[in-house]
Amino acid sequence: MKIKAKIYYSLTVALISIGVITAAGAADGTLAGSYLAGQFARNSGDIDAAIASLRRVHQDDPENMEVASQLQGMLLLQGNVDEAITLASDIRQIDERDQLSDLLLALRDIKNHNVDGAAAMLDSVSEAGSAQLWLPLISAWIDVSNNKLAKPLTLEELSADVSRAAPLANYHLALINAQAGFTDAAALNFKNAIEDPKNPPSRVMELLLRFYKQNGSTVLTPVVNAYHESHPDDTDESVAPSIVTAQDGVAEVLYTMGGIMLGADVTSDAAIYLQLALYVKPDFAEAALALGDAYVQLQQYAHANDAYARVTPASPLYIRAQLHIAVNFDRMGKLNDALSMLDKMAKQSPDDADALITKGDLLRIHSRYRDAVDAYSKALGRIPELKSSHWPVLFARGACFERLGNWAAAERDLQQALVLKPDQPDVLNYLGYGWMARNENLADARAMIEKAVKARPDDAEIVDSMGWALYLSGDYEGATEYLEKAVELLPGDPTVNDHLGDAYWRLGHKTEARYQWERSLSFSPEAKLADSLHHKLKEGLPPPTTLAGAVPPDADTNPLSDATP
Repeated sequence: MKIKAKIYYSLTVALISIGVITAAGAADGTLAGSYLAGQFARNSGDIDAAIASLRRVHQDDPENMEVASQLQGMLLLQGNVDEAITLASDIRQIDERDQLSDLLLALRDIKNHNVDGAAAMLDSVSEAGSAQLWLPLISAWIDVSNNKLAKPLTLEELSADVSRAAPLANYHLALINAQAGFTDAAALNFKNAIEDPKNPPSRVMELLLRFYKQNGSTVLTPVVNAYHESHPDDTDESVAPSIVTAQDGVAEVLYTMGGIMLGADVTSDAAIYLQLALYVKPDFAEAALALGDAYVQLQQYAHANDAYARVTPASPLYIRAQLHIAVNFDRMGKLNDALSMLDKMAKQSPDDADALITKGDLLRIHSRYRDAVDAYSKALGRIPELKSSHWPVLFARGACFERLGNWAAAERDLQQALVLKPDQPDVLNYLGYGWMARNENLADARAMIEKAVKARPDDAEIVDSMGWALYLSGDYEGATEYLEKAVELLPGDPTVNDHLGDAYWRLGHKTEARYQWERSLSFSPEAKLADSLHHKLKEGLPPPTTLAGAVPPDADTNPLSDATP
């Protein structure tokens, strides 16, 4: 690219960033206009439009590394890995040390069973940056494929610094060493991959259990026992397929990298790694699910459904993927399509409750509480024996009953949910708050909320409940401390702001109280709360002895976050 063109690109981007010109005005058919159109589409999440614009610029200026790299990334984000690999060959002619292009070319060779070509390509990759973790792991799988791993691979040989990634690195060492026949080393790696046996990464635990069942290990026995004690409903049966070939192992490495990126909120990079995992291993159901989740975070719902659709009916994860698709239809404004799909799934699998539970979740989110109760009740009727994992269904139905004004039914469901999952913070909070609002079982209600806030000290709704418990007991100073924290944690919630206003009023801070009530109104509260706020702004609060009940916590903020697909 000519220097003048580079300057023009930079100047144009700078001018649009400060509003001097518009994207439409700059996209005038010139090379710089096409570049800017590509940037605008890229920044706005329009993957296909970004690719179209960047392709035009790359064709006119094929030696521009910035454009080529952006085009390559967008192609990978789209899932067009073959074109990205073709582009990788061109990029390497410009920059022989382009890490992503080297990886793509190595993956092409691995997929085509050319492990020698892949090894040669990876030898040229720098270990700087993100290559630190994936490079030695992929290289090790190539060595296993060529029977070149003469001794167990150790953590120290992977990289100078794996730091917080040590458990994941040990997980991959376990897979590599197990496949190479070093079972004792693999057992120790698996042990070091599990930081907390009571709450382990599900995929790591599945493959650990598979390894333990096949090989046994006194090193792993305490880990397995601790896991089963905390997960009595789980069995040793793993739905994850064995990882035995170089392609399996490399795809697993890329899947892990995608998970790391998702956890770090680097979502576009996560999607790229997951696309590469599926390129190497097209039937990788777990990667397809994770890719769909990444696209959901990017609000690319159509792309997400394409990813979920890659999970075939033969996979144990098929039903889960289909539920994700239904939920995505709702996100796309197609609630009726979502409900029709879920009804069809429920009819096809009369013994399965998941489709009906998901239907209930969607109806509840849309405030169709009576229909949601019906869906949840039908789902519960399909469950022969309620286990601890079913507490969210009872919790959700109880919340719907409460919204419908049937507190007796709500109370029964919430108490049964606690039988299934004692000390569950969401249930403790909802039931305790409900009792407080009705001036019932106040000592038990406060104890429940104290237990909940101890378990989740940064949960805004639970902190708000603790503040409200203190408020109702007359401890306005203590209440204000909790309620101010709740507003900090959830500044846009009308109920939390209303409660803080009430506490301020009781302390005599009437100007601050009115400010909080006005702030609460600005967040579009429900009609009942809005009427109360207008009255308080006009009349203030009555004496404490005439206080009415509180508004129950919001049942529409997805209390089933652990259970909803």
